[in-house]
Amino acid sequence: MNGWKNVITPMALPAGSAHIQRWAMIGLQSGIALMGIISMHPYFLWSHQKPAYALATLLLILSCAGCFRALVLTRERILLALAASLFLVYLSFLPKVHGGITRWLFLIPFVIALLLLSRQDLQRAFNKFQWLFALSLLPGMLAWLWLAAGLPMTFEWTYPPSEIVQRGPTPYFMRPAVIFLPTNGMLLPNGGTIFRLCGVYDEPGTVGTIAALTLAATRYRLDWKGVVCFVAGVMSLSIAFAVLTILGLLATAAAVRRFGLLALVLVSALAGAVPAMGLEPNISDPNRMTSINLILPPSHPHWRETQAAGRPFGLFDDAQIRQSQALDNRALPAMRKLFNEYAGSGPRTLLFGIASNASNVHAGDSASWLQILTNYGIVGFAWLFLLFAAPIVWLWRRQQLDFLTAMFCLLFLMSFYQRPVIWLPVPLLIYLAGLSISRKTA
Repeated sequence: MNGWKNVITPMALPAGSAHIQRWAMIGLQSGIALMGIISMHPYFLWSHQKPAYALATLLLILSCAGCFRALVLTRERILLALAASLFLVYLSFLPKVHGGITRWLFLIPFVIALLLLSRQDLQRAFNKFQWLFALSLLPGMLAWLWLAAGLPMTFEWTYPPSEIVQRGPTPYFMRPAVIFLPTNGMLLPNGGTIFRLCGVYDEPGTVGTIAALTLAATRYRLDWKGVVCFVAGVMSLSIAFAVLTILGLLATAAAVRRFGLLALVLVSALAGAVPAMGLEPNISDPNRMTSINLILPPSHPHWRETQAAGRPFGLFDDAQIRQSQALDNRALPAMRKLFNEYAGSGPRTLLFGIASNASNVHAGDSASWLQILTNYGIVGFAWLFLLFAAPIVWLWRRQQLDFLTAMFCLLFLMSFYQRPVIWLPVPLLIYLAGLSISRKTA
């Protein structure tokens, strides 16, 4: 079989070289999986993003040198890797609002390595990522259940760096391997509290969207990793998770007659209805007290030395499962104003965008596909479209684009609407893995 799913048989190697190549490939797969996790901003790397990327990239480069002969060097893959690298160069050298360049160049080794992996090695790298992702969610899921049961738990108040959260100072509650937004919560009649699951990541939408795409990429393979991803997606109470998962489950159930998946459709619909319709029980507690014991830092205005060991926490007055009442809360007024400014600009701005970080500076709380145009222009938008369309065209020309692969592409395109930076390691890895999977391995 030729094309994107092709596996080139490596050249015969001496026994010692084969041993080195095997371990180097494991290192390469692990480096790719780590890059995916790092790009999701786990809280323990908030102040160490650059060193983490640098170490993972070094692992990629050294591993590639050790298993170079196992990479798939077809003309199509080399051309796509070159085009993707030039795209990152283009993004890096576009002007910023206040001068300087962005650092997308550092993703070039990752992109090249990922695009040159064989189908089997790509799937192994993806499986390692899914294993790490599922493992990272387990402590948060246990804390979610503990708090929902109304049992006591102690958290610390913390703020992330400004480069992680663009919308200004945002408080988080944290304990080892668990973090959540106290503004995204509701009380339960039993005295428990539900917060949207963040795991170790900066927002519940990250958990919901990545869980949904990971499930779709595996065609809803419900091994332990798939079950964790599904339950975590439900706990995130993410509308994106609900929409993507419902559509994917319905399509998969119809295509391969897995009608047991329909029960998961109902669970996903309930998880999406809670934030979409603002459903929550009517609680009369005026103080909105929870079972949380909160430790404030000395810099907090309400810190008292007598409460250094912690104080009971009452849910904020404005806390609710979903902060925005609009169903589409991605292109907020600031983003639409910025896009209108872009649309009314001259040819140069239309082609190359306002600035590479224009959406962050002028519409920091919005994450919309519109930012690709405002930041990178028509050239950047078209370039990105062609890069992601090329593997689909290759599959279609070789009659390898089956219904479920096409459905996965549709779900990925839908996620682009609200998470448009799809050249980051995690969405790119999920996308290519989702295209390479076959029904036999699903």
